[in-house]
Amino acid sequence: MAVIDVTKMWSKTGGALSSENADPLEQAWTVTEGYQVLAGIGDSVDVIVAATGMPLIGSKHPTGLEAYCKSVSPQQISPIFWQVLIGYEGEAIDSSIKVKWTDAATTEPIDRDWNGTAIVTANGEQVDGLSTDIVDQVVIIKRKFATINTATIAQYRRSTNSDFYLGWAPGTARLIGWEADNIFNYNAAQELWDVTARIQFREPYANTTAAQAWYLRWRHEGLLVNRGGVIGRAQDGLGQEVTKPVLLKLNGEEETNANNAEFIHTQVKGSLPYSGLGLI
Repeated sequence: MAVIDVTKMWSKTGGALSSENADPLEQAWTVTEGYQVLAGIGDSVDVIVAATGMPLIGSKHPTGLEAYCKSVSPQQISPIFWQVLIGYEGEAIDSSIKVKWTDAATTEPIDRDWNGTAIVTANGEQVDGLSTDIVDQVVIIKRKFATINTATIAQYRRSTNSDFYLGWAPGTARLIGWEADNIFNYNAAQELWDVTARIQFREPYANTTAAQAWYLRWRHEGLLVNRGGVIGRAQDGLGQEVTKPVLLKLNGEEETNANNAEFIHTQVKGSLPYSGLGLI
């Protein structure tokens, strides 16, 4: 046989709003409702809970309240009369933000000493092949999001900060890692995304500005020089064509003083406000 009628009981409606950490931003509802069911003699429990009008596990509270059906408890009162208690529970939104500072070490080529003087031989020749360890600060931020936009994050991967971020000037921060985890259950409320972001900060060095912290920096040099508007191969003191690049002025003429070497900064990343990441 089939269920004849399902009626909601006003006397069984109740609920509670609670917060485990006494935080108004992390509160959740627990709601109880009751239904009376008129069924046929011999109808089984699975027929009762599957009746039309009966909330299903995972269904959202009909008022739009952020609570979802997690329990259905039928009780037979008579051969044809049942009472079913429905339990709704809301998930408290974890608004906590976890922040961890750590380091990232890289080996970078250098051409200047601590005082900014060119590193040259006794004859004024630029010394190549020197490097030093640079330790950058990295912040790791973890928090939850209801939704994510990976297309937007992709743009941030190719951009530095256009705003002051965590005390660092524009141009010094870059997003080096972004992860998002979630669990999807059939016919159930979507869980929040667990997002972990890693941002690396670089202090500008030598003749680099904060805005140029993540620019490519390269020495202006080459085998060709500008001699009065004529471009030709550079020559040594004996008039022989050089086999090693020489320093160049911005107009392409040869520069013989290593301390006057020109360095070009080439932008390879865009610029976006990191506050827009919504991490902190």
